[in-house]
Amino acid sequence: MRADGAPLDPSGGTAHAWLQRELAKPAYADQRSWLQRLWDWATDRLNDLLQGVGGALPLYVLIPLLVVIVGIVVFALSRLRGGSARTREPSDEGVLTDVDLTAEQLRDRAGRSAAKGAHSVAFVDYFRALARRAEERSLLLPQPGRTAHEVGAELAPYFPAQAAAIRSTAMFFDQVRYGGADASAEDVARIEALDRELENIRPRHPAAQQVTA
Repeated sequence: MRADGAPLDPSGGTAHAWLQRELAKPAYADQRSWLQRLWDWATDRLNDLLQGVGGALPLYVLIPLLVVIVGIVVFALSRLRGGSARTREPSDEGVLTDVDLTAEQLRDRAGRSAAKGAHSVAFVDYFRALARRAEERSLLLPQPGRTAHEVGAELAPYFPAQAAAIRSTAMFFDQVRYGGADASAEDVARIEALDRELENIRPRHPAAQQVTA
């Protein structure tokens, strides 16, 4: 209704535009989580099934069927929740949290894991050795809570030629440690070679590089 009390009489296009704007308001948005929407969809389909065949099936068939269907839905939702939790799990756990070994000890442990074919375990320990060695060389302050991303970001400036490899290795550590990725024998060989290469290179301190530049 207009301000003068006369009823509104919009054209078809105007009315459609008004309706779109109204429905776009947050009040009309579906506030359910995607898991809740999935559960509601599954229960709706289950209800459709019961209405369609429930009356035609005897109880000794219907009840086990319901149990199986509900079990499948619950199992699927639990796996989805677990998967989303693993995906959301941040790499906030430090690379060296609860690790009280020297770089050389970590390298030895990584080598034994690699010899057994446990390449992902070996890769993780080789990266830990790389981080520990950086602390032993006073390139990084000892900080058990330092993440792989932080190790890469803080260590890379000391080795400009290897900076890209250090950062990509740190990223792959997160994928292996938290994202469920599998390291291969080639991945282990690469990080072992990187660790050995850094060991034999004199680091360039970032402050000195700025003065030189």
